[in-house]
Amino acid sequence: MAEQRKLDVEDRPVAPAAESGERDEAPERESALVPADSLQRYFAEIRRIPVLSREEEHELAVRWHEKGDRPAAWKLVTSNLRLVVLVAREYQRAFHNLLDLVQEGNVGLLEAVKNFDPYRGIRFPSYAVWWIRAYIIRYIMNNWRMVKVGTTQAQRKLIFNLQKERERLEREGFSPAPKLIAQRLNVKEKEVIEMEQRLAARDVSVNAPIDPG
Repeated sequence: MAEQRKLDVEDRPVAPAAESGERDEAPERESALVPADSLQRYFAEIRRIPVLSREEEHELAVRWHEKGDRPAAWKLVTSNLRLVVLVAREYQRAFHNLLDLVQEGNVGLLEAVKNFDPYRGIRFPSYAVWWIRAYIIRYIMNNWRMVKVGTTQAQRKLIFNLQKERERLEREGFSPAPKLIAQRLNVKEKEVIEMEQRLAARDVSVNAPIDPG
């Protein structure tokens, strides 16, 4: 298994589909992928990026996972940018600045690429949507002072540890039930259930049209 890698946004390849046989570092957090000038232009640009097939996703994920192939990682990122927009729009009523939500969702997408295991038999978008939602929700909680549900310590812990703990339990042969997760993370079972509902990945398709309005 490849070591933990860094995806450096500022060093992203001009053509993400380019081949690379070198082991390299790849995408990192601190720079948004969204052009600040125009959301409309951004939507138009990402509409033109082809959606990957399951086989293409797997091949690219393996190249990044095994060889640190940065162009492969970036093709995974760019081909799923429209997924970020679709998820961000779900939360636009709660936080009206769609650009900020998309930017945070893109950071979550980068984390999804870094943490994705291509051998678990799950499609990458199905995995990535959890990370995208987690980053968007955290951003709203941290920046929207009027939010009615406060950011308790348990909520902050669950946002980024819930999925990891579920996967850890599955690897150990346990069913990731809310009660067991709560015991492992030292939170209440009710809090686990509420966070699971909040982060539940609806059936979001990357083929769905992007409504810029």
